[in-house]
Amino acid sequence: MTGTPTFTVRPLSKQPRPDQKDSFRICLSSTSLLYLKLRPGDTCSLETIGGEKKAAIAWSAPERIQDTVVQTSRTLQEIYGFRLGEKISIYKESDLEDIYIVRLEECTDPAKLATLAELSDADRAHWEWGMEYPLSKCEILAAGMVFELDLKGCRRSFRISSIEAEGSSAARFTISRFTTSSRVRIGNYVEPEGPPPVLAVTPVGVGGLGRQLSQINEKLQDFGFLKQRVSMPSFYRASGGILIWGPKGTGKSLLLSKLGTAGWRKVFTVDSTVMRKSSGEGEALLRKTFLEATQCQPSIILIDQVDFIAPKRGSSDAFSIGPLLCEVLDHIQNSRVLVVACTRHPNDVDDALRTPRRLGIEIEISVPTAKEREEILLAIRGSDMEPSSELIGWIAERTHGYVGADLFALLQQCCRKANIRQSQELPQTMSMEASSSQDHHEIALHITEEDILLALQETQATAMREVFLETPKVKWNDIGGQHDVKKRLRKAVERPLKLYDRMKKLNISGKKGVLLYGPPGCSKTLLVKALATEAGLNFLAVKGAEILSMYVGESERALREIFRKARAASPSIIFFDEIDAIASRRGDPGSHSGVNVLTTLLNEMDGVEELKNVLVVAATNKPEVLDPALMRPGRLDNILYIGPPDLQAREEIFTIWCNKSEIADDVDVGRLAAATEGYSGAELISICETAAGAALDDEEETGVLQRVAWKHFEYALDQVPKQISPAVVEGYDRWRNSFR
Repeated sequence: MTGTPTFTVRPLSKQPRPDQKDSFRICLSSTSLLYLKLRPGDTCSLETIGGEKKAAIAWSAPERIQDTVVQTSRTLQEIYGFRLGEKISIYKESDLEDIYIVRLEECTDPAKLATLAELSDADRAHWEWGMEYPLSKCEILAAGMVFELDLKGCRRSFRISSIEAEGSSAARFTISRFTTSSRVRIGNYVEPEGPPPVLAVTPVGVGGLGRQLSQINEKLQDFGFLKQRVSMPSFYRASGGILIWGPKGTGKSLLLSKLGTAGWRKVFTVDSTVMRKSSGEGEALLRKTFLEATQCQPSIILIDQVDFIAPKRGSSDAFSIGPLLCEVLDHIQNSRVLVVACTRHPNDVDDALRTPRRLGIEIEISVPTAKEREEILLAIRGSDMEPSSELIGWIAERTHGYVGADLFALLQQCCRKANIRQSQELPQTMSMEASSSQDHHEIALHITEEDILLALQETQATAMREVFLETPKVKWNDIGGQHDVKKRLRKAVERPLKLYDRMKKLNISGKKGVLLYGPPGCSKTLLVKALATEAGLNFLAVKGAEILSMYVGESERALREIFRKARAASPSIIFFDEIDAIASRRGDPGSHSGVNVLTTLLNEMDGVEELKNVLVVAATNKPEVLDPALMRPGRLDNILYIGPPDLQAREEIFTIWCNKSEIADDVDVGRLAAATEGYSGAELISICETAAGAALDDEEETGVLQRVAWKHFEYALDQVPKQISPAVVEGYDRWRNSFR
């Protein structure tokens, strides 16, 4: 098949089912289904030349038929006006809408109808109830279909006159789906004023928002019943809107769209961009929207980015229709009109809107946890089988700080990586045969762990963008020694994540901060990089001097922004290198940072706003200049000394370096370790690199390839001095003893 194919209309080869369930099923060959990218049960549209689109359900032919033939039922042919032998085009469509009300008109034979009694209101309700069964058995309905029903000893025929879909007055397609919540109406029945029986947001297609959906559905109870089942007190008011807030990409807009499909008589949307174009026109449009909503109850008004049109009073934005929004919200009190607005942060919205009678219910959508991320990934995957459920759980555990939009982008990238890998793995002969054949056989995509790892390298959490960000590539095995420090660092990070429930039962709050101190070059920064790599957490690396600014208030603002980003991307690690630059003792004339910066740091770590799932790690060579308040319990209370490596650690450092280089047989790692007592880790690496440089010098002089030999290390030991004196180590010991 090339271009846009057409199909010849043919009748079904089998007898139609008595329940008419196959009325709108069109049967195609497996090749045609594959070419049209359809699966049995998918919605598709049928179109004749110059005609309107008609909807149908794709189905697999029960017998072998030609690829250019489509088999249709007599009912479909009659309702859509298709003739046998006519050519039609077929396209894939989105899913069908559920029926809200199906309206029937009686079409019983006039001669027989004269012998039947006219339907009374009580009889009409009984026949409406009786018609629910045949309609539900058929499931897929369209205007013009005829059904017969035997009830109370008589037989009547009814034709579908019109169909109303959920959330709208007319169905989007020519066919719709009858569900358990659909209602049947016979004749010119006038709907009583009031809402449909039940309004509810379903969790289908939404993951990780179970708590939020429960809060919303609880509020919808005020709008969802024709008559209250429980008599409420006279002071109870069903008014009040909802304000949904949370970081970018967490699913606020998705929740708004789901709210619109909850079964409202009409859905209204306020476009913030249109509102700002012209204040006069925008205000008139807003009044008109609220007036129409009150005339079509129960209805819902959705406002995305409400802070864009009603910012906090006193902000730099001069435009605001906040007062008008307050006015129209007051006018819909005690009505069945729900207003739902979205914003990234509630403090950005006009305070006058955040009252119990206006946007009184505030629902936060936070950065998802590992369990919620798994639910989101499963919702994105839907009915597909890739990636597998095991890989979904594996991804959820490794995407700390990712929001729904990030997870969607990650799965897209995984599919691209898997597609490239599978395309490269195909044999060349198979590729040539496929290119010469007109029928292309698609191979199912299979996502592997390798594809996910590659995708993770190119996908970043939204909350981590535009941050002083360093992506460490260091592992524990790259660092020699310091085993006790590594163990304590792992506990500080892993316990709150893996043993949260157990710690809660034991009333233990995890460590919020770790201070690493010691002489220069003893792997303090390297240890933190390895911690972030091994734990898989979001990592914000900040040098103390980078925060300082000559402008008043800028340093404090930069510090608050760092903590805000870390909270949004939690669980995360903030690493302050050279923290003494911003946290020197207050009152010390040698302090290089202002008191306000230190105060801001203390408040962010242990102030009014709780620092949850954010570990602060600081490193310094001058612990004696730090303010004592920084090291009290609840802040940097986990104080670890990182001193020069001992004999075993030095052997490990030399072994790690030698394993990555070309070493001569006469090099004795144990002898090297014994000869470097008191050297720092950085100095040991400098010795190795100096020795390697000496070997390269010999190679250039002799023209013979050289390995790093013992003589080269002897030369390096003479060239690299030891800079950590015993007095320096004693100074750190005295400072440590001052805390005991």
